[in-house]
Amino acid sequence: QNHKLDAFASGCDKAGQKLEAFGQKMTIVSAGIAAFGISAAKMAVDFEDSMAKVSTIMDTGEMSTGDMSTAITDLSNETGIAAGDIADNVYNAISAGQKTGDAVNFVRQSTKLATAGFAESGDTLDVLTTIMNAYGLSAEQVTNVSDMLIQTQNLGKTTVGELSSAMGKVILSENANSVALDQLCAGYAIMTANGVATAESTTYMNSMLNELGKTGSTTDVILREKTGKSFKMADGASLSDVLAIVDGAAKEQNLSMSDMFSSSEAAKAGLILLGDSADTFNTTLGQMRNSTGATDTAFGKMKTTSYDTKVTLNELKNTVMQFGQTILTSAAPIIDQFSDKVK
Repeated sequence: QNHKLDAFASGCDKAGQKLEAFGQKMTIVSAGIAAFGISAAKMAVDFEDSMAKVSTIMDTGEMSTGDMSTAITDLSNETGIAAGDIADNVYNAISAGQKTGDAVNFVRQSTKLATAGFAESGDTLDVLTTIMNAYGLSAEQVTNVSDMLIQTQNLGKTTVGELSSAMGKVILSENANSVALDQLCAGYAIMTANGVATAESTTYMNSMLNELGKTGSTTDVILREKTGKSFKMADGASLSDVLAIVDGAAKEQNLSMSDMFSSSEAAKAGLILLGDSADTFNTTLGQMRNSTGATDTAFGKMKTTSYDTKVTLNELKNTVMQFGQTILTSAAPIIDQFSDKVK
C-alpha cells in the first residue's frame, strides 16, 4: 500500500528486459565456450590418433609413449609445425629405419631443413632418409647431409624443395657407382647454376653415371685403358677428374665429348660438369665439403616476424589441444554414462 504499483510493475518490466538481454548475450558466450571445447577435444582426438599410429611402430624400450608425446609437442612448439604433422614425420622416420630414440631429433633436423630450404617437412624427411639409407649413414650424420643440401641451394639455382622431389631418382645410380654425396651435390650446383632445371639435371646426371659405370661402354673402355680401373674403382678421383680423362681420350682421336656417350643427356652432363677444366668442379666440391653450419645459418635468416608469429600461434593451438586432452579425460565417464542411457 505504501508503494506505487505502477512504478513497481514498470521496474519489474525493465529488469526483465535487462535479464532477457543478458541471457541472449550469455547464450552467445556459452555457445562460444561450447564450440571452443568441441574444437579443443577434436584437436586432442586427432593428436591421440597420430600418437596411436606412432606407438604401433616405436620401440617403447627406448622411449615411452608418454615421453614421445611430450617430445613431439615440444618440437611442434619449437618449430611452428602442427603436432600431428610432427607425429606423422616421426612415424615415417622410424619406418624408414631411424631408431625410436633418434627419431624426434631426426625430424627436428628435417624441419629446420624444410624452413631453410623452402620445402615441406615431409619432403625433406623423405630425401634425408633416402640419402641416409642409400649411404648407410648413422643418425649423427644427418646434419652433415642437411648442410650439403643447403650448400647446393646456395651455389646453384635450385632449392632443397626441388632437390627433394628429384634426388631420389639419381641416388641409387650414384651410390651403385660409388659416387659420394658431396660429388652429386656439386654436380647439382654446377648443372643448375648453368641454367639446367633441377629435374633435367637429374635426368642428365643419371644417364651419365649409368654410362660411366656400365661395363663395355665407350667411357668404361677408356677408363680401363687409361687408369686400369673402372669408374666404380676410381678411388680418390673426382667426377670431373674422370670426365677429364674421357675428354682427353676423345681429343686424341679427334673426337668430341659427345662422341664418348651414347645418349645426348649423358653428353650434356659431361660437358657442363667438366666445363673448361676439372678445376671448376673441384672448387665447388671443396665448398661442398666445407658446408658445416650451412643449415643453421640459413635457418637463422628465415626467423622473421612472420615465422615467430607462426610459432606463437602454433604454440597456442597446442595449448588448446592439451586443454582438449583434459576435457576428454574428464568427460570420458560422463560420455560412457550417457551412452548407456541412450542404449
